[in-house]
Amino acid sequence: MEKKYRLRSGRVFAFLHRKGSSCANKKLVLSYAPSKYPLKVGFIVSKKVGGAVIRNKVRRRLREAFRAIIPFIRDNVNYVIIARESCADADFEEIANNLLHLMIKSDNLIKQIDDNTISFLKLRPNILDKINLD
Repeated sequence: MEKKYRLRSGRVFAFLHRKGSSCANKKLVLSYAPSKYPLKVGFIVSKKVGGAVIRNKVRRRLREAFRAIIPFIRDNVNYVIIARESCADADFEEIANNLLHLMIKSDNLIKQIDDNTISFLKLRPNILDKINLD
């Protein structure tokens, strides 16, 4: 994922946690809020998830899954994705499916996902059925 998309300011993380909307599933929590600036995203993987190696692996998988869906989500929104403890033993496909599920649930998906991205992320058909874009 390109550095221009990374959220770095602690104040923005705190604002999104305090004032942003959120939704969650068993593996991830998504906080988001509109912004007057282009899309930014931050990832939080706490020590509860595991040691440094596990945390960095989860963070890399989250970044890669998010990078693949950037063209299909709303711009001018800041996102914070928080990994839960159960993410430690999840593989890339599980993390990608959970991330896309949260994007659909939060209504931040703006266009249909193409076949290349579906095959790269190995998305489950039941998640794709939930996408209703008109």
